[in-house]
Amino acid sequence: MFTKVNSKVVSVDISQSGPIVARKGAMLFYTGNVFFQPHQLAGAGGGFGMSGMAGMAGRMMAGEHESTMIAQGQGVVHYGFRGIEVQIIDVGQVGGTIRVEASRTLAYTSNLQASVVSVASQGGGGGGGGGGLLGSLRSAAAGAVTGQGMFTTQLSGPGQVVVLGHGGVFELPVAPDRPVVTVDPQAFVASAGQVNTTLRSTVSWRNMGRTGGEGMQLECAGHGVVFVQASEEKL
Repeated sequence: MFTKVNSKVVSVDISQSGPIVARKGAMLFYTGNVFFQPHQLAGAGGGFGMSGMAGMAGRMMAGEHESTMIAQGQGVVHYGFRGIEVQIIDVGQVGGTIRVEASRTLAYTSNLQASVVSVASQGGGGGGGGGGLLGSLRSAAAGAVTGQGMFTTQLSGPGQVVVLGHGGVFELPVAPDRPVVTVDPQAFVASAGQVNTTLRSTVSWRNMGRTGGEGMQLECAGHGVVFVQASEEKL
């Protein structure tokens, strides 16, 4: 499906892959007869246990809503974004489900079932805030601190997704019989499988001002894979 042209660009023949969903502005060029139209993710219009207006406000605060376009037709499309490194992930090979930060998503095959889900409803991802409105508010606060969002994109099924990472993206296995994986929240890109993420603070009254800039950390537990970029730089 997707093919790496170089470390920062992918191409895809949509006559073979079927329609492709990508973030707005990611298309670099194409050959053939291809047309594009706006695309709406399931769950992107509000809800999640709050009113539609509150849900929209939460996504705007968290920076989690990214406009997407769907490409259809016959031809080859090349995608890239701001010269950032790309990584192709086969969702079927990492357990069939992946939760990826919206800002880190470049493109994916439309046969994947995509939805915007609440971090709180997933049992982690941004602070372990719990369910309901209180959990959502806690997750929003965690998102504001770490730069992660209150909502995240979930992709399920057979297919591929292309993620973005400054300096490239690498995989960290997570399993009950392995040491706990702890990630800088700014370096976190995605998680696949049954991975729960909990935001931890290393700051206390005893070490305040002496944490070396690593005051917030994301603890990953369960069974699956965590994808991390080789930088703390935001998109």
